[in-house]
Amino acid sequence: MGEKIMWSRQEDVERVWIHEGKEFSHRLIAKYLQGSSFSFHITTYMPHFDTVVKGDGIHEVVLYCMHGWSEQTDLSDGRKRIFKPGDAMYLPLNYEYRHVIGDAGLVVAVSCTPSRTPGEV
Repeated sequence: MGEKIMWSRQEDVERVWIHEGKEFSHRLIAKYLQGSSFSFHITTYMPHFDTVVKGDGIHEVVLYCMHGWSEQTDLSDGRKRIFKPGDAMYLPLNYEYRHVIGDAGLVVAVSCTPSRTPGEV
């Protein structure tokens, strides 16, 4: 891990497109930037984006909704949830859910361990 206090701003880091024109992320804290064992991102989704999200077997992830909303359906058991500001979601190493973004789009804070590398989506 890093050994000194460091700051980061969204406008100072690269915008990483996860799905071109639909979802992008700013990786504010990461091993390749600050030496951190975890990474912290702000991810933005465009309105009405409909996708299936799958765990990669490597990263544990926490999402925190900051703005907008989405409907999430756990594909392992059919449970549905409206994900809205103030909600946090834990994602284990392996998961699969349908993610339908609402009409206001969605902005989430994301933390994952281990830290994501620049090329990982």
